[in-house]
Amino acid sequence: MKLKHLPNVITISRFILVITLIFIPPLSPASIIIFIFAGLSDMIDGALARRIKDAHSELGAELDSMADMLMVIVTVFFLMPAMDLWPWLWYGILVALGFKLMSAIPGIIKHRKVFFLHTISNKILAMILFIGAILYFIFGGHTGVNAYIVFLLVAVFIITLEEMIIISMLDYPNKDIKGFWHVKRVNEEYRRNNG
Repeated sequence: MKLKHLPNVITISRFILVITLIFIPPLSPASIIIFIFAGLSDMIDGALARRIKDAHSELGAELDSMADMLMVIVTVFFLMPAMDLWPWLWYGILVALGFKLMSAIPGIIKHRKVFFLHTISNKILAMILFIGAILYFIFGGHTGVNAYIVFLLVAVFIITLEEMIIISMLDYPNKDIKGFWHVKRVNEEYRRNNG
């Protein structure tokens, strides 16, 4: 295997790990270990793709986005139901998930393409989600962990709104934009290269 394919192999392994979670009792030691490895693979694949020569690809970015979405769906529908959460949090979780999916609308309208950004804010959100699950695995569903999930939901709304605005501002669908401050430079480069 060529080194440049390593990030995609790690991303595909995340698909396998996340699908495995569906068949393992939630919150069991095995599910915790698999969840941790899946989360770590999410942190590693992108970093390797940026550092290994010729490893960054459109296919890899698409696979990463799909693996991220699959991990969120499995977490929300297979792991979280086993958690001792405040009952009303489920409404917030479903609304936040729907809002996150709605972030595809500006891309469809403006660029005729569904895409999700890899902004720094989205990476922080993934880290917050990962840490929240780990906190629950360690401490259980007490008030502090439930409050953390409320914080996570607020972060989902703010970061998704940022993503929708950025997509609306972009001249072309660039998944690798870092944040608001990066939009102007990316648009200028696109205009310079495309006349």
